[in-house]
Amino acid sequence: MAGIVKKTIDFLFSEKLPIEAKKLNIVLFAGMIGAIVSLVTRYFMGSPLELLLALAGIIFAIAVSFYVSRRFQAYFICTLITVVFISYILLPLAFFYLGGIFNSAACYFILGTVIIFLLIQGRSLFIFLGIHIVLVCICHYINSMYSDIVYKLGGSADYLERIKYIDSIQTILVVGICIGAIILFQNKISNDEIRKTEAANSAKSNFLSSMSHEMRTPINAIIGMTLIGKKSDDMHGKNNALNKIGDASSHLLGVISDILDMAKIEANRLELAPIEFNFEKMLHKVLAVVNFRINEKKQKLVVNIDKEIPDFLVGDDQRLAQVITNLLSNAVKFTPEDGKIQLNASLLCETDEYCELRIEITDNGIGIASEHHKKLFSMFEQAESGTSRKYGGTGLGLVISKNIVELMNGKIWVESELGKGTRFSFTIKAGRSTKKSHAPFSLKELQDQFKDIDEFTGKKMLLAEDIDINREILISLLEDTGIIIDCAENGQEALDMVEADPNKYDIIFMDMQMPKMDGLEATRLIRALPSCRLENLPIVAMTANVFKDDIDACIASGMNDHLGKPLDMERVMEVLRKYLYYKG
Repeated sequence: MAGIVKKTIDFLFSEKLPIEAKKLNIVLFAGMIGAIVSLVTRYFMGSPLELLLALAGIIFAIAVSFYVSRRFQAYFICTLITVVFISYILLPLAFFYLGGIFNSAACYFILGTVIIFLLIQGRSLFIFLGIHIVLVCICHYINSMYSDIVYKLGGSADYLERIKYIDSIQTILVVGICIGAIILFQNKISNDEIRKTEAANSAKSNFLSSMSHEMRTPINAIIGMTLIGKKSDDMHGKNNALNKIGDASSHLLGVISDILDMAKIEANRLELAPIEFNFEKMLHKVLAVVNFRINEKKQKLVVNIDKEIPDFLVGDDQRLAQVITNLLSNAVKFTPEDGKIQLNASLLCETDEYCELRIEITDNGIGIASEHHKKLFSMFEQAESGTSRKYGGTGLGLVISKNIVELMNGKIWVESELGKGTRFSFTIKAGRSTKKSHAPFSLKELQDQFKDIDEFTGKKMLLAEDIDINREILISLLEDTGIIIDCAENGQEALDMVEADPNKYDIIFMDMQMPKMDGLEATRLIRALPSCRLENLPIVAMTANVFKDDIDACIASGMNDHLGKPLDMERVMEVLRKYLYYKG
């Protein structure tokens, strides 16, 4: 018996169900119990056949509502149907057929009021409640005006007199039990939500503690190595300190990026930016990022790419690369030295509109216990509490990856046993490209693209940037390219310099947030200047505002491209080549 009760409660209040589904289940369950009790008692009381059939129909309708709401997750529609059916159809009929005000049938209207308060929220509550009150008043008015007719609807006078007291007790008990069950289960839902909130707050607290550690560790390394570099007299010591500062800075940037992605996910603002991209080239870039760690741990990486996958696809290549990098980085982290990692990419199906890909990353590392599989894709949690302390990391990568994959109309899952390695698999749907295929990229070709620094001798750049150190960084990094850089400290100054000599500059790097006039306004005003040449003058945003909304705002203002801070010099050189080198 206890097992049946537990299964019933699990069915009605599964953690996977939203709150509105649980509330609907309360009403349907209470209605089912009340209808069954009424059917049984009415049968033994000798009630008319049509009333027994009506009660049987109610039980069937509730069962259908259970099925439809669970099968199609149509909770809102089922809620509206339930409220209308119970409060506006069933209860008025019960009122008239059970004797009206001559009996206790009016108690059912109380139940209808409770149901409306439970299921309906916001302004709709007042609408439904108003209709219910009007209906109650109409029913009682009809009863008072046509009492003889209403009285006869319930059956013969002898029958009504015989069951009057039993019916009153039954009605009061059924209504009372239904309302009591609603209150009981509503309290259970509230307690469950409180426990969930407390657990979430605890997880967030642990997460913030972990993030503080993850951020303070590289900051400590940056500050410490800066001091060591200053004290060191030999060039080898300084270079060693600078290399470690670079590694710590990259790690810190990764942590910040993960936190920003999580903020987007919580705000439901994580979005994709689809473009045409070369799939194999994207994979080569990912491998170039993780390859040094693989070599460092003397691991073996095997890559298998299905030849049926088109060279060019349409999708967000950066987000796809982020997912693969996360999974490969985890595989490297949790696989011991001399271990093996395998990446497989295959084409599942292909239509005129899209290609469905499956990507698998397999390792022979430490594995994951089955009881921890569910935690892997949960926000603010890692498989084990000691994982971040032992191996490092934010624990956000898989949550972010799951959200990205779902945005790409795919799914992600894990197969693993403790001590037997792990396989992460995911599918995505990418749009078909109209570009023609070409010979595949080799890793050497990809590296050769960035081997030599381009010379931009004779080209002139206007750098609009209000922070001294940011200007100094870009000028120093581009010093060997031969490009001439003039600086403006705000948008107004940049506008004045361009207006004074519209033909002077070949490209503008423009910060977004500056005093006096921001970069967006400066760009709009530059584009509005009368010189025809300024319509085609490349203006590139160089800003720490890196959200999609920020990028869209830059393009809408008249900018041609976007560079995020901290600067990726390969990306900077790519932009310069795009607008200067190939033109020159």
